[in-house]
Amino acid sequence: MLNKQLFLTLSLSALLLAGCTTTHYINIAPEIDVEAKNLTNDRVISVTTSSKLTSSVGSIKTGLNEYADIYTTNDIKESVKEGVLFGLRELGFTPDQGVMPPAELQIEISKMSYTTKVNTLKTIASLEFELKATLKAKGQTYKANYGSEKTKEYGTMPFQQAVEDDMNALASQTVNRLLQDPNIILLLK
Repeated sequence: MLNKQLFLTLSLSALLLAGCTTTHYINIAPEIDVEAKNLTNDRVISVTTSSKLTSSVGSIKTGLNEYADIYTTNDIKESVKEGVLFGLRELGFTPDQGVMPPAELQIEISKMSYTTKVNTLKTIASLEFELKATLKAKGQTYKANYGSEKTKEYGTMPFQQAVEDDMNALASQTVNRLLQDPNIILLLK
């Protein structure tokens, strides 16, 4: 009986020390939250997105020796572009209608990361999402950077859905910040 308890205790300890390795697959789809307006444009609005990022977002390592890699499952360039176009329509713009040459809104997704560090048994996660925008309209060029960051603390491995929700919240904040930039709106009118 004593040997059985000792074996069970040692087995459980070995499992805890070995940790747990997994992979989190997340879908990035910014939610647009802009106030509907009746803005109009006289030029077509061309929106392009680019990124040199890979599908790897980062990784999580907890104080309990749990580990997870984080990857995106969708094309973030396309989801950001769709979000921006949806937001422009909500503002009243009609991006596909107007005279040529178009107003050109180029968006680069420059950073999307999820990194962790361990402080005793507490895991501190740093999340970041950044965009660089260049708008060429009305003979002018406007450049701006938009970013959001967040810090989370936890003891055990967060669920995949929690990681996806946190990264989408950052992406949403960042895209909404771009759509609410008064200089962008002024040049697109």
